[in-house]
Amino acid sequence: MQYEEAVRYISSLRRFGMKPGLDRMRRILSNLGHPEEGLWFYHVAGTNGKGSVCAMLAAMLKALGYRTGLYTSPGLGGFNGRVVIDGLPIPEPSFADHVEAVRRASSPSDPPTEFEVLTAVALLAFRSAGVERVVWETGLGGRLDATNVVVPRVTAITNVSYDHVEILGPTLVDIAREKAGIVKPGVPVVTACADGAYRVIGRTAAERGSRLVRVGRDVQFTPTSSSFWLRGAYRGLFRDAPCVRLGLRGEHQAQNAAVSLAMVELGEGRLSEANWERALKALEGVRWPLRCEVFRVRGRLAVIDGAHNEEGARALARTLRRLGKALGASGWHMVFGAFADKDVRGMLAQMLPLARDVLVLRSPHPRGADPESLAEAAREIRPDLSIRVMPSVEAAVQEALEHPEPIVIWGNLYMAELARNTIIALGAEEWQ
Repeated sequence: MQYEEAVRYISSLRRFGMKPGLDRMRRILSNLGHPEEGLWFYHVAGTNGKGSVCAMLAAMLKALGYRTGLYTSPGLGGFNGRVVIDGLPIPEPSFADHVEAVRRASSPSDPPTEFEVLTAVALLAFRSAGVERVVWETGLGGRLDATNVVVPRVTAITNVSYDHVEILGPTLVDIAREKAGIVKPGVPVVTACADGAYRVIGRTAAERGSRLVRVGRDVQFTPTSSSFWLRGAYRGLFRDAPCVRLGLRGEHQAQNAAVSLAMVELGEGRLSEANWERALKALEGVRWPLRCEVFRVRGRLAVIDGAHNEEGARALARTLRRLGKALGASGWHMVFGAFADKDVRGMLAQMLPLARDVLVLRSPHPRGADPESLAEAAREIRPDLSIRVMPSVEAAVQEALEHPEPIVIWGNLYMAELARNTIIALGAEEWQ
């Protein structure tokens, strides 16, 4: 099987949609000889922040000298970009070989989903490459997520907010219960959840005899715009870390960093002073595409962020307010696209107070929302704004660049990635 053939095969599975459950995944792994066995997993779930936590974890574990695998969803640069070893996507020929193996291990009468194939491919790739640590991000939920076929050394649930309610349930308690499904008996769990969601996770951890570490209580942090102070306050395991610099922008990244540091200390035990310093230093160099990336292109700033739910939009708005104030900008030219099943009005309510005008478009994905409906929702919130529908991501980016003020391109990750590629092709450079 060639890479292009592997991509066509995986893409063909989208017609089956989502099929929650673990039985099919377990049968595939059994037919593959259980590639998950013997791997050391850090399993991360949550509504927002799990991708950033995973990026930080992978950077720290690599800095500690481990051959590190990272599995995320979605990944940048195609399907094989979701499966990364020591910072590099697995080669296309290897990816295709693993896809062929998974296809042969699957039942034609009960075909796997796209996500199940990619999850099995990641496990094959990590086993064959001799990976020593695996950073393992859930796709959706936790309890019935295809990634939940492994036994990790540490789990984390970053936070819980409203997203995928049609699948995970209508309340935060329902969503928390699904995400808490990754908690395994005797395996420690780190969480930054609050209130009702925290109580659900706490009960689950108690029932399964799992040590529970709560960020904000057992691990405390004080954020600034680009660094944070960490205070360990739990049985002497977690240590203090003053003025830790972060490569990822936004005060919310301090909480994500605290989660990732707690996971490392639980998973690896108390580190030597030299290794602790290596782990902290690694956080400074972390970059995670589509998470509040800032570029300079044609003399203006462009922020790109895959904020695709209300809480993500709220965090992005906080960062834009500070950045806009520092730039002396009176508002942002916005480019926006979303999936049809998202709370578009909740997202726009967070961001539109910062807008000068808005360009909306259809996300380049079958689930992309009709841009006319996006425009209608935006006009209901800000009838004073100029809100226009654009035919494509490329056209929206070119139009936004006609104005001298800063630009923010946000919403669905597929749209944000295409916009990122577009501005990079126009000569954009990362802005520090």
